[in-house]
Amino acid sequence: MTAGRYIAHVAVPCRDLAEAARWYAEVLGAQPVRILKDRVTFSFGGVLQLVCHLERRSIVSNPRAYPRHHGLTFVRMADFSRLEGHVAKLGVKFLVRPSLRFADSAHEHRYFMVADPSGNVVEFKCYARPESSY
Repeated sequence: MTAGRYIAHVAVPCRDLAEAARWYAEVLGAQPVRILKDRVTFSFGGVLQLVCHLERRSIVSNPRAYPRHHGLTFVRMADFSRLEGHVAKLGVKFLVRPSLRFADSAHEHRYFMVADPSGNVVEFKCYARPESSY
């Protein structure tokens, strides 16, 4: 595989397409690019395609990060901090409050987790050293 030639794809269930479209656009800044009767597709800056599939039966009532979550790793701390501030300003409940992991190590990074209205956990992080992202 060649770097820069791919878009990551993640699919998650959602209980209400309009609710998902609103939340991912207004809270996380994702761009809705395709809205169909059974799904809505978002672009996160052209690097992640997220598809929310209408599935009322598999909604998570008590969201937890494990065994499943999705999210983005930011390359620039300024972008991460901007989203962190936006989410906090909107009053979105943090499942994991903004924190520092692995301080003073090669894997040091800031991160936080939230849940979408259907209970899908979304993690955001940014490494102090971008080369440590993998």
